[in-house]
Formats: sequence, C-alpha cells, structure tokens
Amino acid sequence: MTTGTRTTVDAAADVVIVGGGIIGLATAERLAAHRLSVVVIDEHGVAGGATGASGGLIRAFDPAAGTDGHPWAAEGLSCYLRRGPSGRWPAVREDGSLVLFDADGTERALAGADQVLAAGHTALVLSAPEITAAFPGLTVPEDFVGVYEPRAGWLPAREVAEAMLGDADGVTFLGSARATEVVTSRGRVTGVRTTAGLVSARAVLLAAGVHSTGLARTAGVELPLRTRAVSYCVFTPRGRPGAGPGTGPGAVHGAGPGGPYGLPTVVDSTTGAWLRRWNSGTGVLAGVSSSACDVPPTVTAGVPIAEQRRIREVVRHRRPPLADANATGGVTAYDVLGPGGKGAVTVWPEPYGLVTATGWNGGGFKLAPAVGRHTAARIREVIA
Repeated sequence: MTTGTRTTVDAAADVVIVGGGIIGLATAERLAAHRLSVVVIDEHGVAGGATGASGGLIRAFDPAAGTDGHPWAAEGLSCYLRRGPSGRWPAVREDGSLVLFDADGTERALAGADQVLAAGHTALVLSAPEITAAFPGLTVPEDFVGVYEPRAGWLPAREVAEAMLGDADGVTFLGSARATEVVTSRGRVTGVRTTAGLVSARAVLLAAGVHSTGLARTAGVELPLRTRAVSYCVFTPRGRPGAGPGTGPGAVHGAGPGGPYGLPTVVDSTTGAWLRRWNSGTGVLAGVSSSACDVPPTVTAGVPIAEQRRIREVVRHRRPPLADANATGGVTAYDVLGPGGKGAVTVWPEPYGLVTATGWNGGGFKLAPAVGRHTAARIREVIA
C-alpha cells in the first residue's frame, strides 16, 4: 500500500475506487489480493467520512439477512473474528451482542437466531428474565426477548479501515485529491478525473456514500441517495457503576463478559436505540435513530444539548444509570440511505465498467468484509 501526497497525478490502474470508507477499502483489499492494481481516491483520508464516526457494532444477526440470498453480516463477523485475511486487523471486542424485540417480534427473533446458527455462529434467544439475570445493568419489559451472540461485539472502525488498507498490497491511496468526474469514451469508463489530474482505469467503483450521486451523474447515471442525521453520545454514569454480569441461578450459561458492568452491545428494535461500552472505561456510547433526512454530509465533534436529551430520554429505559449520566463526548454525523432502505452493489450496463456500492443505511460496517468480497468479484467479472 502506498499513500499519495502529490499535487499532480498522471496514473493508470486496473480499478479506481472513489471512497476511502469501509466498503471501498474492503473492496480494495480483495482486489489487491487478486493482484489487480488499484487507486483509491478520497480527499477526506482513510475513514474520513461516515466510517470514522461508526459505532463499529458487529454481529451475525441481520434482520435483512437471507432476503437476497447473502448472509453478509455472518460472513463479516467470521472475517472480523479471524482478524482479516492476514490476522493483522484489530481484535473484536467480544462483549456480546443483544438485539431486543417486543412480543410482536418473537418470531423474527427465533428466525434470526436460526439464521445465525445456520451460518455457523452461536446465538441464544433469551427471555426478559434471562436478560436481566445475565446483564443486571439492563432493564427490559417482561414481554421482551433478545437474540444474544456471545462472540459478537464491536470494533474501532477507523483502526479497522487503516488495517484493511495496510493489507492491500500495491494499492495507492490518494488522500489529497478530490474526484470530479467519471471519464467515459464510447460507452465505457476510462478513468476518473481528479483535482490533481486523470487516473485511467478499466473499471471504476463509486463507494463514496452520498457523494457518489454527483459523480455518477457525470457518467449519465442517476443514483438516488439521501442523508439521514445520526448522533452518538458518550455518557459517563455518576457514582458507582452498576453490577457485573449475573452469576445467579437465572444467569445465561455461556454468556460472555458483556463488557464492564455487564453491558453487551445492545440494539433495541423497538426504539431504534443502540449502545455499547466506550473503549475500556465506564463510559457508554449510545445513539438513537433519527427521522431527520437530507442533512449536510459532514462529521463534527460534539452533540447539541437537545440531541443529547433526546438520546438520553430513550436509552435510559434500557440502561437506567444513563438518566443522569454526564455527557462527556460524542459526534454529529450522517448515514446514507439507499432506495428502498437497502444497500446495493450495482454493475451498470452503461457506461460499461461503472460499479456502485452504496446505501447501507448506517449498517455497512458489519457487512463490509462480505460486501467487499462480493463487489471485488463483480469488478473482476467486468474487467475480464
């Protein structure tokens, strides 16, 4: 892997990837493994956009798994647990993953657990009493159930992205240039024009989130994507933290450590809330899905007071100490929404050689190794 800092460039490669986020880098690593020359372009640097603000939650269970024949979350978890193809990626923080459902979601929970088991991972469907016995720091209504994966958890997203690039032998990363146009000739792509010059290529992958829309338009392709607001807060509970993992008669056999004070990564399907421990301290990273769309595609440190209150008001019902916890950090960012709420890898018939991989609605990190493998395979077909 090499990084480019030149002010001008005149280069050629098999593939140009626009987007230095987790999807673009996972694809670059797989293409490099097949000895293809790759140039990655992102003026914001490695994981400088939405990926750098990701909570990094990973698990095999994905409510959309199986609908298109691709259990990508399970494949992604397997790759992360192996620490990537070379074994050099950061180790998974195996705090466990718990996805919560109310009574109406029991069938979804059971089906999800079956999918996880079929993919070769471990999953348990826990009742509300089993959840509170295993994780005393959590509060759930008595009719709730949860899909628990002891070997899932989270990863530091930016460090993983950097490790992916480090594994991508022969990939050139242009972090000081902005892609301005997909160049075509006679119905096929020939490269990407940047603020530093032209990079010629036989195939072009747009994996730059919402920024892919404008670039696709330069090639005559409409790629409808929208942004959605997302904010994550770091809360530090006051006083003595809660109790550790349950060990009484009701504790779940085989439950992992759940992080400090019995906290696994938690996704609450009933409220759109999620939370996990914040690094190695007592802090908790938490967020709640937002309905605000078409926000600026920027990432900034800090969370407005009103947004802190909105998040706290929801997550305190699952983690009571957060009701009066100190807000000690956070980030205001965005997700990218694809049509129909689903991400997609698309090989466009015209211009030939154009591929897009966008729109995973904030869930791309857990899928990235599988999406990268799939996308690289499609690109290789195009080049062949």
